[in-house]
Amino acid sequence: MFNQGWLSGQVPVLPGAQAACCLAGMLLLVLACCCPMLVSASDSGVFQLEDADTYRTGGGDFLSAQFDIKLSSGAEEAVRNGVPLVFDFQVQVVKTNTWLWDTVDIEIIQHRQIQYHALSESYLVKDLSNDTQGNYRRLEDALRMAGKIQGLLLTEQTLDPELKYEIRVRGSLDIESLPTPVRLMAYVSSAWDMETKWYSWPLVR
Repeated sequence: MFNQGWLSGQVPVLPGAQAACCLAGMLLLVLACCCPMLVSASDSGVFQLEDADTYRTGGGDFLSAQFDIKLSSGAEEAVRNGVPLVFDFQVQVVKTNTWLWDTVDIEIIQHRQIQYHALSESYLVKDLSNDTQGNYRRLEDALRMAGKIQGLLLTEQTLDPELKYEIRVRGSLDIESLPTPVRLMAYVSSAWDMETKWYSWPLVR
């Protein structure tokens, strides 16, 4: 039988899980109509470590690194339409053991946000970890700066010289920080799956 609620233009009340699925479907449909590139884009972006170096000066261990970031067409269209993107950079100082599990002694997470401002026709890159920012005319330059880690203090502690340590770093696009309609699309599209592998090397002191 036909549902009289639908025929009369009234939306029937659904249980919680069904209502959530229905809402998600409706949002995805709206997104597909308004921003078809976000839905149809199948090309993946590039997110990888280009260069990194650790050094010791003034009693502290520091890290400098450069990530290469290129957005998929869907992510690029989103940022050009004002959607802010947040990239997370995870850094670990790990104590390595021959016979036991490796242990993470220090972990630092850096957050970088990039957002386009139509009024100034520029991209604003914010370091959400220390509240600094810069403006860039070209998206490529903004992504370059977003992927740059310069002189990050890892530790001022005296690490045990008898033990072995290594540095591990990786980067990822923070899907959870996206606006709800875009986030739903990111969940189902591999083009939004931007996460590097773990990169690691010995910490030389």
